[in-house]
Amino acid sequence: MARINRLFSREVLAGLVAIGSLALLYWGFNFLKGKDVLSKNKVLYAVYDRIDGLSAARPINLNGFQIGQVNRIVFHPSMDGRLIVELGINTDFPIARNSVARIVAQSLLGDKSVDLIAGDSPESVRWGDTLQSDIAMSLTEEVNRQVAPLKQKTEDLIGSIDTTITLINGFLTDDTRNNFKETFSSVRRSIQTLEHSVKTIDGMLDETRAPFVMTVENINSIVENLKNNEKELNGILKNTEQITDTLAKANLGKTIATLNRVLNNTDSIVQKVNDGYGFAGKMVNDPALYENLSAAADQLKLLLIDMKYNPNRYVQFSLFGNSRDYSPEEIREIEEAEQKRREAEAKP
Repeated sequence: MARINRLFSREVLAGLVAIGSLALLYWGFNFLKGKDVLSKNKVLYAVYDRIDGLSAARPINLNGFQIGQVNRIVFHPSMDGRLIVELGINTDFPIARNSVARIVAQSLLGDKSVDLIAGDSPESVRWGDTLQSDIAMSLTEEVNRQVAPLKQKTEDLIGSIDTTITLINGFLTDDTRNNFKETFSSVRRSIQTLEHSVKTIDGMLDETRAPFVMTVENINSIVENLKNNEKELNGILKNTEQITDTLAKANLGKTIATLNRVLNNTDSIVQKVNDGYGFAGKMVNDPALYENLSAAADQLKLLLIDMKYNPNRYVQFSLFGNSRDYSPEEIREIEEAEQKRREAEAKP
């Protein structure tokens, strides 16, 4: 009996070990798949028209943090081709009722996952509810969406360039090419001339920079002086204003009329002189009279000089006897010496 009990105990122990091994194997297999069989999952659902390669055991993320995984994927009972994705949630974080389960590409290799886009509803989901679904564009679709407008513009540009080249080929005859060459040569010469002119202007500016700076400084000095003499200028302006008022109040018309009469009379006198009336007219218009008067003046000058040096010839009076007489040559020498003396004294 004891032997039978020992054999029975061994069989029970072996069975228990086998069962434990199977349970551990099952747990390890699910753990490697990312599913914890010991945790109590909360389930949500989402319905998609397509899932783009999403498979079971793929992660479910909220704000980049994994909160569960896809339990299974089955077709909708309506048999219209839609797919039901069962989402296993293992967090107590409240999920808004209007949250969206979006299928996104997890990597460039095409691995898919589900991102929960948290909503703003104050109500939380109940386990077993169906969330709104969405599918993010894949990298290829995004690239195609971005490149499509550029591709269209490139095709339009290529078509425009092709049309332009065709028109240019038809337009550029031999005469036109020669005209273009001459035009480019003229443009080149014009640019060279302009460059030379700019250099010349730069040189002129360099030469005139110092005078210009000095002029600006002088202007600044003048402005400063005007500012410093503002009171005097205001006084001058007031005096000018008073003079202007005085002229405005004066009988300026009468004065101008009188001045016109004086000018008319003066013009009449000048006209008579030009016509030869009177002594002034004869003197101006008769050269002989002018020459005679000039000769008489010279004779009078000689007479006065002779009276200066030979007074005894004209007045016979002397307290101490008669003075000597000077000859014309001596008088001329004395006068020339006196003239030179006066010129020397007049020089600074």
